[in-house]
Amino acid sequence: LYLTGVSAERDPLANVILASWKEILGVNTYNSEVSDGYDKEKESYYDEECDPEVHTSRCTARLRSFAWSIILQTYSEIFLAKSGPNRVQTWVDGVCRYNTEEGLRALLMQTHGHFMDESDGEDSLDPWSPAAMATRIRESQSIEQCKIVVGSDDKMSSPEQAHRLASLLGLSTGPNSLEHEEHEILCSFKIIEGCGHAVPMEEMRLWREDLLSFLN
Repeated sequence: LYLTGVSAERDPLANVILASWKEILGVNTYNSEVSDGYDKEKESYYDEECDPEVHTSRCTARLRSFAWSIILQTYSEIFLAKSGPNRVQTWVDGVCRYNTEEGLRALLMQTHGHFMDESDGEDSLDPWSPAAMATRIRESQSIEQCKIVVGSDDKMSSPEQAHRLASLLGLSTGPNSLEHEEHEILCSFKIIEGCGHAVPMEEMRLWREDLLSFLN
């Protein structure tokens, strides 16, 4: 099992970022309804899906705002600065061209639909949270080895929470890390310096070599 950018649960910063994405996409975080736009001519609210070929409507601006936000939060500042505004602009255009508000809202609600519910965003009671699944995997002894990789500047999966996930899976440290009991999961943990959430994109060669080394 080789995981990149996965943490036991979201930290407070990741919760704020998720809240901003739901606001941008017009998702009411408390009842999962779509927040409508306002039609000045009819003096009423409406919700219109974005047309990626037209950059004048309010809803298209909302989609582009989301694209900019998700890119800025996913990649490290160093990587973004090296890429430059023109290249990043093409990524934004790509997100808008191949996605719709409806699709992105559905994806967000599918992966984080329980966010900001009565548990105040905590994943501790969610049976499908990474922490809960890690505990079941370790108890079932269904895998022998695993590795958790995370970027040092990952805002969505902090190194601290990724380390916690590794610990739940059976993180091995110290000179006797290989001396585990029979069937015990051997889990390792690695931080890629200077990377954000998209480690495979920012350090693709390093990440690929690390993955192949683990598989071999």
